[in-house]
Amino acid sequence: MKKTFTLKCGTFGMGKTKVCVPIVAEKQEEIWEKAEEIQSLSVDLVEWRVDFYEDVFSIEKVLETLAGLKERLKDKDILFTFRTMGEGGNLAVEKDAYYELNQAAASSGCVSLVDLELYFDTDRTADEIQKLHTAGSRVIVSNHDFFKTPTVEEMTGRLRKMEEVGADVAKLAVMPKCRQDVLKLLQASLMADEEISIPLVTMSMGEMGEISRVAGRLTGSAMTFACVGEASAPGQIAAEKMTVILEVL
Repeated sequence: MKKTFTLKCGTFGMGKTKVCVPIVAEKQEEIWEKAEEIQSLSVDLVEWRVDFYEDVFSIEKVLETLAGLKERLKDKDILFTFRTMGEGGNLAVEKDAYYELNQAAASSGCVSLVDLELYFDTDRTADEIQKLHTAGSRVIVSNHDFFKTPTVEEMTGRLRKMEEVGADVAKLAVMPKCRQDVLKLLQASLMADEEISIPLVTMSMGEMGEISRVAGRLTGSAMTFACVGEASAPGQIAAEKMTVILEVL
């Protein structure tokens, strides 16, 4: 039985696929303006990609911006994400700064979830997850491969590892080189969904992998990423289209 949990948007890991949209703006006012635009949309979560923020290494400014996001987004859950350059992000970051920033966000009371990369520092991952839990945040443990799609066995192994280190949600994103790669991701997601107890979020990126972003009911993926304006990853479908597609499916 899945270890689901409750957010503002409902039960994560059960029922309809949750829709999350990113904010990738650089300036505080732009970030808040995008939040006001998103608030009126039928989406469940908002991911703040803080690696795009011009003041990302000022914790004081980050917390100020987070407070403004929470105020503007009201009933929507916030996912806090610093995507490192090694996994397709906008900036390089020192390890201590990465973990300190995530801890500050988790302790702020403004976020529902924090994204933590599985392989950023494998010796620290489990301990950092515990710290985030203590601070009151759920944790998505993630891995992104922008160059290829690993074998089904490797992908399911990574998702199992995320559960083993204490994740609340296991997230995997890979890049397809052919149609078979998309099917491999779908197969790995289905297999992992049957094997592990935490919710999954999986996707095959790019235009070729778009089908994986709407197939959550089939594969067990609990959340999909859509976009409002600028996308944070290749293949994201516009939010207004995504909500219609998911209703039809």
